[in-house]
Amino acid sequence: MATRANRGRLLIDRYDFSLDTFAATWTTTVEPLESANWQSTTMQYQPDAVDASLTMTGYYTGYDAGDIYREIYARRNTDTTAYVAWLLDTSALGQPVYLLQTGWASSITVDTPVQSLLRFDATFDGVPYGGYTLLDGQRTATGNGTVVTLPATGTSGGRAFLLVRAITGAATNAEVHIECDTVVGMTTPTDIGTITFSAVGAYPLAIAGTVEPYVRIVVDDLGGATNFTAALILCVNGVTM
Repeated sequence: MATRANRGRLLIDRYDFSLDTFAATWTTTVEPLESANWQSTTMQYQPDAVDASLTMTGYYTGYDAGDIYREIYARRNTDTTAYVAWLLDTSALGQPVYLLQTGWASSITVDTPVQSLLRFDATFDGVPYGGYTLLDGQRTATGNGTVVTLPATGTSGGRAFLLVRAITGAATNAEVHIECDTVVGMTTPTDIGTITFSAVGAYPLAIAGTVEPYVRIVVDDLGGATNFTAALILCVNGVTM
């Protein structure tokens, strides 16, 4: 069954711009690299590195802090690491996500397609990842998250990304860890990594070794905060990317 496009979420670091955007396009390309030699009778090529971009279309909402244009503009031509995530379906966990790490805004176009409405198009380039959502929303207490089923077991690690967009109260060393298991009941889970945070923002985690097909997050400590709102994306080499 097709997924409704209005269930998506667009995150740029700590900011959720789902209400300011209405279209997005993910493009992955592999450029050909010429590899002919003196004995070649025809041109020969081999694939170069993978490149990816995310183009979004939305509404110009001003230049005040937190508005989408300002945040995109601030990420032009910069070496500062940025994270751009497109959650395709927020109706449930375990849904696909496209994510760019070290993303930068390579272009911004503003136009006026209709009277009194400013529209913009922006493109981010960066290192591409594909993953699944293990968390998307508010957590008010410690404890286990929902179990998500991966397509297969991964044997060569991966990465996780926690994008914290709001904290109520003060959080000091709040902790979220990720577990995996071979059975859906998570009877003997294996801890594959912990993310600690004290402020809103983006937090990457490198994961080594085997990632079994049943996974979940566990909130170990709120760090003194009343609650926090975040998305956690798990990317597994050879399985989700």
